[in-house]
Amino acid sequence: MRIWPIALAACLLAADDAPAPRWRVLNQGARQAIQEKDYAKLRGLLLEMRPLLPGNPRIAYNLAAAEARLGNTAEALGALRNWAGMKLVYDLGSDEDFASLRSSPEFAAIVKEVVEHRKPVSHSTAAFTLPVRDLIPEDIAYDPAARRFFVSSVRQGTIVTQDGKTFAKSDWSILALRVDAGRGVLWAATGWIPHCERCVVADKDKTALLAFDLKSGELKQRIASPVKGLLGDMTISRRGDLYVSEGLYGAIFQLPAGKRELVRLDAAGEFPSPQTPALSADEKTLYIPDYLRGIAAMDLATHAVKWLEPAPDLALSGIDGLYVYRDSFLAVQNGTSPPRIMRFSLDLRKQEVLEANTPELGEPTHGTIMGNDFYFLASTGWNRYDDQGRKKEGTGPVESYVRKIRLSK
Repeated sequence: MRIWPIALAACLLAADDAPAPRWRVLNQGARQAIQEKDYAKLRGLLLEMRPLLPGNPRIAYNLAAAEARLGNTAEALGALRNWAGMKLVYDLGSDEDFASLRSSPEFAAIVKEVVEHRKPVSHSTAAFTLPVRDLIPEDIAYDPAARRFFVSSVRQGTIVTQDGKTFAKSDWSILALRVDAGRGVLWAATGWIPHCERCVVADKDKTALLAFDLKSGELKQRIASPVKGLLGDMTISRRGDLYVSEGLYGAIFQLPAGKRELVRLDAAGEFPSPQTPALSADEKTLYIPDYLRGIAAMDLATHAVKWLEPAPDLALSGIDGLYVYRDSFLAVQNGTSPPRIMRFSLDLRKQEVLEANTPELGEPTHGTIMGNDFYFLASTGWNRYDDQGRKKEGTGPVESYVRKIRLSK
């Protein structure tokens, strides 16, 4: 849940010691090309990377910068138009990579367009304020029978209701939530994370699924993860199958209804950082947003994976929460600048900013659809803590909100 800087001089993407898929090999080469100022080589590597990470704004931006460095004015401006169409923000005017374009009226128009992206856009209204502060809330779920919301806390390792009462607890952080009303269960993903108040370092990389009784909050079942990491996001089918993502090392699991073991669906290395999956209307396809790579579609009959190709002016990286509503995707993007709530057509040809740059938004995380309304967590406070889970100096108590957007009449 971090905003990536977008600059030619910066490393493109994070690297690790795992066996490298093709996009990682290309990324390493691109980093080296930047250091050597070999812009022709960089351009070629970025063009090869682009279809492997569709909708990645860093590739779009750095490709424009490489073209500008090479003196390819028309190509640089075209690439910048695509990046600007993603409705992100960055100080283009001061970027020396584009010094050769500063006399261009078209470049000036693009700079002006990007400045406009800093203006507030809001289609939401207040639903309720969470009465407990410093939760670092991550997910929200709704129990239609009891007409109450549940919110998970990364900081305190609890599930609270909208009135602030504690419904259930874990020794670790609690992240994803899903209600299985038919079986009377609230599912929760739990695991070690440095932001957790009572987690111990010895439990690092331990994670599990918890099933709580939907009425009493009593723990009914605990299912340990077959891999290390953090089970952070999930969705549930109409028949009660859970689909769960592990986002630190990359894995997708299914927990069939009534079963007690997670079944891995993906091939290792396919997803570097999968987030909240979403089911198609017929529940034959699982859409998986990856924080780095974009959105993939998995055929649940064959487990075949296809990465969706967006229009060149759509940014698909940095999606934390993904949801299907009628003929569109709803996306909570907190890995973009600015963080925002987006609506994309299912064919990824059209987009709409639903919420961005408002004081109440802060860093959003997840949401839930109720009828024609999208309820989402805002001002979660992730950006008030450092990567070691320590609250930043001078930061006061964090008050978080639930806001809602009417999607249609």
